Amino acid sequence: MARDKRLLGAILLFVASAVAWVIQAAIVRAYIYAAVMGNWSEFSRFFGVRPPAEFCFDHCVAELPFFAGWIGVGCFALGFALLFRVWRRPRI
Repeated sequence: MARDKRLLGAILLFVASAVAWVIQAAIVRAYIYAAVMGNWSEFSRFFGVRPPAEFCFDHCVAELPFFAGWIGVGCFALGFALLFRVWRRPRI
């Protein structure tokens, strides 16, 4: 009995999702570190986001890049949809 190739595709999508989530976790860690230290220059330069204004009194933070997070969410949803389709319509 041969395995369905779509299962391999679903597994690869789940692996890509996990890798994207780990990258997003590292980005959030750097974001929190920059917020605690109050030094947004390195974070802004490395991730290419606009730093906060020099003199601000309210919301003095840089923008959080969430591109890797959206890739993780998308890969997980596609992997789940593919797995559900394989379960609903198996190739015999």
